[in-house]
Amino acid sequence: MTVEGPVHRGDVPPPVDLAGHLKEFGRALLPALVVALVVGIAVFGLRTLLAPKEYAASLITEITGSRDLVPGDAFVEQVRAPFMGLAADANVLNQVLNEVDTGGWDAPTLSEHMELSKGPAPQILIFTATADSPELAEQLARSMVVTVAQAAFANHARDIGKQVDQVQAAITAEQARGSLLAPEDPARAESERQVAELQTQLVGLQSAGGDQLTILASPEQDASPVSPQPVSEALVAALVTLIVVAEGIVLWRGRVGKAPNRTWARRVARKYRARFDPALVDVGDVDPLTSAELAQSMRDARPALLLVGERAVAPTSLTAPRDHERGRFRTVFDLPLSAPWWQRVNVATTGIAVVIVSSAGSDRAAAERALSQLADLRVPANLVLQHGHRRGRRRTETPSPAPESEEARDGI
Repeated sequence: MTVEGPVHRGDVPPPVDLAGHLKEFGRALLPALVVALVVGIAVFGLRTLLAPKEYAASLITEITGSRDLVPGDAFVEQVRAPFMGLAADANVLNQVLNEVDTGGWDAPTLSEHMELSKGPAPQILIFTATADSPELAEQLARSMVVTVAQAAFANHARDIGKQVDQVQAAITAEQARGSLLAPEDPARAESERQVAELQTQLVGLQSAGGDQLTILASPEQDASPVSPQPVSEALVAALVTLIVVAEGIVLWRGRVGKAPNRTWARRVARKYRARFDPALVDVGDVDPLTSAELAQSMRDARPALLLVGERAVAPTSLTAPRDHERGRFRTVFDLPLSAPWWQRVNVATTGIAVVIVSSAGSDRAAAERALSQLADLRVPANLVLQHGHRRGRRRTETPSPAPESEEARDGI
């Protein structure tokens, strides 16, 4: 066998056939939709019957600052941060549990049922509590707001107390030092000035108030539970199932099994750069593009190779004995798919190779192997998928070839 002047289709990887994949995805939607409906109904039923219901209650609170609010995210966060931190403090959570009967919750559980979010304005905070009843949720939210406000006030009083003690100690020490100085000593006047400044600072600390948290509004609570939401959860589960099952069906059809199908044919044709028309083709026929290429190959006096699979039938117009006067060379080689075709065909003179398989056959692996060999030899290849089969026409042997001259045999 000699290989000369092969037809080159490019060595770059085959492009992703997104349009073809979407078509195969669409064909898999019907069975996937059935599975998705079953999953959606199951999720709806389970979440409706078994999931515990939770209700939510929200309180809108306002932070009243002891100083003017300076514009800027950093300063705004400094105002919010103490209250948001206290909402997650273990002591605050335990204090709320002591005031509200939650039926055995601990601090981590209460923290999971509390949410503190930022409001539309910098000084607005929204407390949201969830529980197994609307009444309990509202009690938790109110108790949390009150406890956080009390904890913030206590922390402020503690911090101010420490600062007052430090300033009072400084005043006492400076007064003691100044009393040891002579009245005419200039250092005594400086000491008295420092004592006055410290006393002014002390008055400011004693009159300073901290940031306060107050309830601004209590929106009307929705009587419907916030969890579970069986309708939305079932829709999400059904949608995810639909996509996963459809993709799984496409993958199964294209890579698993022995019978050729359209999904597999599209994939292997793209992989080995063979032409494939996904339109339905009856037994004993080929698609219009392949038929035109076969006719052109015969007009150019370049032999065509037909590799026919199990239960597939080559067009009789190509395989029938041909008139000797139409040319010296044989124009069509009709061989079984599993035959060693490379021993009988001169690849250098072959114009086109057509692999014909049937959806009723089971020779997917043989067809893919033949396409791989043709791609390695740079032989232009077409893949034809015939749907169904005729009774009594199952292919078992190769049709009788046309009579050949000695020159034709030399060219084989």
